[in-house]
Amino acid sequence: MIKPLIYSVLALSILSTVPSAQANPMGMKPQPVEDAPLGYLIHNPYENAPLTALVTLNGHVISDVEVTVHAKDDSGVSITYLVDDMRIMDEGGVPIFGLYPAHLNNFTVKWTENSQQHSHDYQMLTPDIDMGFSESQWAKAPLVEVEHVDTDFKDRLYFVNWTNPDGKTSQLMHNNLEAPGAFSWDGKPGFFIIDTAGDIRWYLNPYTTHNSKSFDTAGYAMGMNVTKDGNMVWVQGQGWKKMSLMGRMISEHSLPGNFIDASHEGMEAANSNIFIRAAAKDYRRPDGMLVNTIRDQIIEVDNTGKLVDYWDLNTILDPLRDAALLSLDAGAVCLNINASHIGHQTTLEDLKNAPYGDIHGVETGRNWIHVNSIDYDPKDDSIIISSRHQSSVIKIGRDKQVKWILSPKKGWSEAFADKLLTPVNAKGKPLNCNEKGLCSNSEFDFSYTSHTAYLVPEKGTLTVFDNGDGRHLGQPMFATEKYSRSVEYKIDETNMTVEQVWQYGKQELGYEGYSPVTSIVKYQADKNSMMSYFASAGLFGLGGGYGNVKMDETTGVVKSILVEHRYGETEPAVRININSHDMFATGYRAQVIRVNDMLK
Repeated sequence: MIKPLIYSVLALSILSTVPSAQANPMGMKPQPVEDAPLGYLIHNPYENAPLTALVTLNGHVISDVEVTVHAKDDSGVSITYLVDDMRIMDEGGVPIFGLYPAHLNNFTVKWTENSQQHSHDYQMLTPDIDMGFSESQWAKAPLVEVEHVDTDFKDRLYFVNWTNPDGKTSQLMHNNLEAPGAFSWDGKPGFFIIDTAGDIRWYLNPYTTHNSKSFDTAGYAMGMNVTKDGNMVWVQGQGWKKMSLMGRMISEHSLPGNFIDASHEGMEAANSNIFIRAAAKDYRRPDGMLVNTIRDQIIEVDNTGKLVDYWDLNTILDPLRDAALLSLDAGAVCLNINASHIGHQTTLEDLKNAPYGDIHGVETGRNWIHVNSIDYDPKDDSIIISSRHQSSVIKIGRDKQVKWILSPKKGWSEAFADKLLTPVNAKGKPLNCNEKGLCSNSEFDFSYTSHTAYLVPEKGTLTVFDNGDGRHLGQPMFATEKYSRSVEYKIDETNMTVEQVWQYGKQELGYEGYSPVTSIVKYQADKNSMMSYFASAGLFGLGGGYGNVKMDETTGVVKSILVEHRYGETEPAVRININSHDMFATGYRAQVIRVNDMLK
């Protein structure tokens, strides 16, 4: 075996200053050590991903590259991936992903050059993790506790998105009487990747991609999705970004000029365009009032950032529908109501007296719909949105006409009566459901304050994360009766019916998994499985309140729950708990990351 090359961060910096034999006025050229078969190592080459490195080429032309980052101990997880030849040229060397923080990492690179196979073992010492996660707490990052992993799921890598307030947003606070909007929600990025041993193997530098003092670089980093070309796209405040797994920023775009406040979703569709949830600025309502709208615009842009189309939900749906809004816990997060109102069910007076801005209430200019996910259906060129504040999943065509609505009947005007899906059993027989969505003698239930709704083309179904606040358009007698669930529906668009085919969380987790906000469920074709992330379980105590709530050792800390199930099963193949150790940091979403797809 070839003797390993040992590079520490210090050694690397020294290596970088060694002058070449052909030194020139342009400066010092870094050189590999004498027995290095390729070039020198660069830690975190683009400054955005501290647990990455690059093995430069030093003029070599290589192909068929395979990398293994070895487990740090017997209980750890090795990561092996192939690197496409074009990706080698794109990155300028061999991308090294999945290094451990504060560890002397061992990794092996194999490649072909001049028809000969080569292999070399490297070592690199990485710095400790610094996610800027909590300046007021001791934790450097959320704490990951692996409860169970089946053998055939041990190769999983999960990308996790947390929201992480940094307490520096007052200079740019956008939620006020002069400029009501949703921009006051701001904080450092909380992107990281974990393996099934509970180790963090990648994270986004929270300081290089976010700046609370700049309008263009502030805002929560949310809604990260993987594009077809293996890169990462997400929305943040007044724009959206695209970056490689190695941290190379490919592009950064401002929102089209008439739109503001992007958050929650940035998703590349089958038509290669990006769909973003945003808001409109200087919007003239029918009554003549000028407002900034709240979380109610869907925009479609191409990869250059040019606006392709938009869906103004104020004109497509009904901003005056209050049935779901009246069911919400007035102390819950995302409502901006007095925290002392935890458990108080919202009233008409609450809605009537709510100020304009990011406050739940009827009428354009308030948070009447709160769209939190978008999916695209290429079969009929339509979008599917999840609406928290309408407790609805809605499909809308390119013509801006509603195709169907998955929601209890109460509060929908006559214009939408024929768009409401009818619940049926497995034999197609209609169920007996009241206007609030309670169905007798059936496990079927609608979703309430849902956070995601995504198609499963392989199964012809739809997955929804049912957060569960305001279930059956009311509040339960006891907060501990609340629960969240992952649910799968089969929708017959011809007969306008909906059947529930699977659920998880109601019986299995109960109040333990109740997540008043955020979260996700998504089908995984590679293992024929469902990945669910109960992202805000335990958020700020009973009822999901926040602010000046009295805290103790049992409340105020998010302990989110990530599970993955074999399709159709309710016993998890994977369960991982992620503890925030912070009363303000909150889980947002998670997804499976496939390194081979992202380094192709």
